[in-house]
Amino acid sequence: MLLLPTDEQMVEQALAGDTDGFKTLVERHYAGVYRVARSILKRSEDAEDATQEIFVRAYQALPQYSGRGAFGAWLRRLTVNHCINRVQGASARRASLCCSLDLMTDSLAASSEADPEETLIRSEERDRIRFEINQLPASQRAALGLRIIDGLTYEEIASIMDVPVNSVRSWLHRGRARLKCALESEGVNA
Repeated sequence: MLLLPTDEQMVEQALAGDTDGFKTLVERHYAGVYRVARSILKRSEDAEDATQEIFVRAYQALPQYSGRGAFGAWLRRLTVNHCINRVQGASARRASLCCSLDLMTDSLAASSEADPEETLIRSEERDRIRFEINQLPASQRAALGLRIIDGLTYEEIASIMDVPVNSVRSWLHRGRARLKCALESEGVNA
């Protein structure tokens, strides 16, 4: 049985100058970093750019990682911080006018047995939910993305976002309440 090296072993290899070690880390974590970035930044193009920037920064910051905690958690924290900083910047505000957060609403796909009218209704509901999610503040959007997409616990989200657990609970509660209120006023069943 072939045992794959751990993330921490790959970090050690990368720090020793072995670029294949970092390449392996990128391959392992690219999709997860992209999902978190997409949930915060909304647009796939912005998430792709941010993902590349995050891995460049991660490579530069590897000496600061020094094995404290899981590499994946450290990388997610770096991702959330980078993306929230982008959202708070003026250029990100302009770019965020285009709304799209497909990843959070993929679970609402219409059944293959649905008639065309049902398919259209579900599609309109998904679009409305995407729109409302994109109206949330970045912290609420990030917390919801980490919870819904990655299935992380409140404690894991708090660690990644470097905030108290109560802040995560508050963001999730407010985000869900705001979504529910907005969607009920539109007659969308979420």
